Amino acid sequence: MQNNNISGLIIGQNTIYLDKVASTNDYLRELLSKFKPLAEGTAILAEEQFQGKGQRGSLWISEPKKNLTTSILLRPYFLPIAQQFSLSATIAIATANWLKTKVEQPVAVKWPNDIYVNSKKIAGILIENTLKGHNINSAIIGIGININQTNFDTTSTITSLACLTDRTDYDIKDLARELYLMIQLEYLNLFHKGSHHQLNKYNELLFWKGEEKPFLIAGSEQKGIIQQVSAEGKLKILLDNRLQEFDIKEITHLIS
Repeated sequence: MQNNNISGLIIGQNTIYLDKVASTNDYLRELLSKFKPLAEGTAILAEEQFQGKGQRGSLWISEPKKNLTTSILLRPYFLPIAQQFSLSATIAIATANWLKTKVEQPVAVKWPNDIYVNSKKIAGILIENTLKGHNINSAIIGIGININQTNFDTTSTITSLACLTDRTDYDIKDLARELYLMIQLEYLNLFHKGSHHQLNKYNELLFWKGEEKPFLIAGSEQKGIIQQVSAEGKLKILLDNRLQEFDIKEITHLIS
């Protein structure tokens, strides 16, 4: 089934601004549950999010009024369930490409959808899909990006736009509007060029690709070389000269 209105989609045209919220994803989901029609591209932008979600059930901790915390509603009816990882890849590509316009340092996507600059995490993405038949009915795209915050509990593995550019006066709303436009561009690429095209772009941005690095697998440290991510979203690593595939809960990057 094709989404024939995608050409007229403007992400962020309807943006709901919040001073404080537990989770922008939860807030958007609650709006959807109230049976009030919500236009595709609707965005939630919060100054403070105090129970933001990350991958594997972790929390995204954000200092109030310092970072970009947003959720976006998409309706990718055109995307079969089997290709749902390509939506995650598309959002990661857009976020990484947007960051490339802000920093000179190398930007990469750490599988499945964290964004890293100089081997430090700057952004995280969490996508929650609802399904209908064989396709995706709706997707809530949650994105958290460290912007003006400079103090972190674990400074060795986390960074921000401020840390990378020595600026702490970024306007979050202006940055969000730029990000929305970049997401719209890549979302249109997904629609017109397809999942395979987006997966190739994602793999070009892949963190640690082609390098021998340490991973935690089944409780033990092993060194392997990332080859690519499959269409199903599995990480393919060369271990002891044998190519193996992993789901997100089966392997951890050991970043020092």
